Amino acid sequence: MKPFNDPPWRELFDRIPLGLLVLDFSKEQIVYSNPAMEMLLHSIQPISYPRVKEIFVPANRPDPENIPLRQTVPLDEKKIGFTVYSPTPGFWLLLANEISEKDRQEQIIATTNVMSTIDYTFFSLAHEMGNPINSIKMTLEVLINNFKEYDTKTKLEYLGNLHAEFSRLEELLQAIKSFNMFEHLTGKATSIQPLLDNLLQLLKNEIESKGIALNFLYPEQPLWCQSDPRALQQSLLNILSNAIDALEGRADPIITIEVGQTAREATIAIRDNGCGIADEKKKELFMPFSSSKPRGIGLGLAIVKKLLAQMNGTVEINSRHHQGTEVLISLPLASTHEH
Repeated sequence: MKPFNDPPWRELFDRIPLGLLVLDFSKEQIVYSNPAMEMLLHSIQPISYPRVKEIFVPANRPDPENIPLRQTVPLDEKKIGFTVYSPTPGFWLLLANEISEKDRQEQIIATTNVMSTIDYTFFSLAHEMGNPINSIKMTLEVLINNFKEYDTKTKLEYLGNLHAEFSRLEELLQAIKSFNMFEHLTGKATSIQPLLDNLLQLLKNEIESKGIALNFLYPEQPLWCQSDPRALQQSLLNILSNAIDALEGRADPIITIEVGQTAREATIAIRDNGCGIADEKKKELFMPFSSSKPRGIGLGLAIVKKLLAQMNGTVEINSRHHQGTEVLISLPLASTHEH
């Protein structure tokens, strides 16, 4: 269960509002417990394997498949609802929270959604890393078995293929690291237009080389939002990069950037007339490692959603296949005395 101790994944699991606990029965130890679980079990500090086993695990431990989907256990004056999963033989993963009869159904739905995200993330990570690893393994086997027979040119070709696959792994690991790039955000009044102008200056050469037209719809007066400027710039960069990629091969590529506001929020809309998103892909847009690009990692929008949530913002995507996409960001307006 290594992912629970890897920093990017640990940070993700630490933020899950449900209590999460992983038990290793072979070593009789707790592999991981997140802050939400420690809050639930604060009355039995320090949290130990024997005590946790006594609370959650029956004496005649059955297979998780034979355990009811949702169980409850009394703890002090609370009622703890928990669900047991077995992601790997010998391990149990427990999701738990304090429940009442009134919100029981809502908690079941929340648990299911969390597990779906975890399952999807692990499956996608294994797939993304498995492809280059398998390619490296096969290439090395062929090269080793035929090393004496191959001439220098052929050997260099195989080494070049190995280098490309290692670069792919490096790119993947860098993307995972970027998911945890901004650990601590600092909210402050941020002028939106200058931030956008600076970002577009960085992308100027790429935009011009691809013949992409830009259309700006800015308000007459500067608009300020409450955000972490670095995180907002990274979010906008990810969105604009997607828009640029989506315009590949279009006869009249154009990106429109519109800045506006509602009563309490500043809004930034980025529209393109690119390839759009197929209906079957829309439900996976913000899932980690979900990408329609041949060489895409699929963490860009997941990072955007995470950063905006940390800034009390939201992101919405409206897209029509073969017609274009609109991404709408909303952030709290900065009060007038802050700028």
